[in-house]
Amino acid sequence: NGIVASENSCKALSNLFADLVDEQLEGDQDNSDAKKTSMLTFAKDELASHARSYHNLLKQRVRGLVSDLCGADDLFDCDGKLCLQNLRLFVEDEVYNLNASSFRSMEDEERLDAEIIAPIRRSQIFEEIGRDKCDGTVVLQMAEEMSLKSSEIILSVLLKSEIPKDFNDWGALLLSKQVRLLQNTFSSLVLGSGDTEEACNTSSILTQFNRVNQAVSILQLEKPSDWLMFAYKADGGDDTSLTADEIKKVMRLRVDFSDEAIATVCSQISAN
Repeated sequence: NGIVASENSCKALSNLFADLVDEQLEGDQDNSDAKKTSMLTFAKDELASHARSYHNLLKQRVRGLVSDLCGADDLFDCDGKLCLQNLRLFVEDEVYNLNASSFRSMEDEERLDAEIIAPIRRSQIFEEIGRDKCDGTVVLQMAEEMSLKSSEIILSVLLKSEIPKDFNDWGALLLSKQVRLLQNTFSSLVLGSGDTEEACNTSSILTQFNRVNQAVSILQLEKPSDWLMFAYKADGGDDTSLTADEIKKVMRLRVDFSDEAIATVCSQISAN
């Protein structure tokens, strides 16, 4: 909270000096006025620089806090006691090659809430936020970091597991619901504590899930070639988009997608 207050103070003073500079520049200036303008400009730029430094410090502190309290940095060597570690273990153990009957059982709201969402709500971060101890901007930063880590966990299981997951259309639908529940949980956290329009903006939460949402969309395709109708970039130049190689790996998780069909689509993606 102190870091956010310092950042806001620096921003406010920088904006004040910017207004004073504009006023100075509106009229004719002598040497004395030019010197004042130069000093005000210097102060404005310095304060803006300090504001950026405080913002970067906040992000650094939030990353450290999420790592310590949620287990974001030791996900693959853990006992699952912290909420993000629990999420990794859940997705790793989940079965996604389902029939209609098993899907109805596994998509049960009470089951998903108990096994995925409840551990997150019980985390120390959520408890502290629930006591109104955090500024809305701090809450947004924490929700963004937890969203990013959650997305990375799911993608790591999909793309890097020694034993690849098997998916069919029912399993893709289940994963879609699980991701949506995570998005809603982190968005609700922001909406419940934000005290400004900026702090209540949940679009940045959804952005953190872009890559995993693309993976879910691929897994829900009727056939690989349907992906060519989507507008997602696959050149690796956008951190929020899957690369062509990642798209290929995700497609291979579908038990009913042939290697030939996948290869045909991926060659067209690479050509573009």
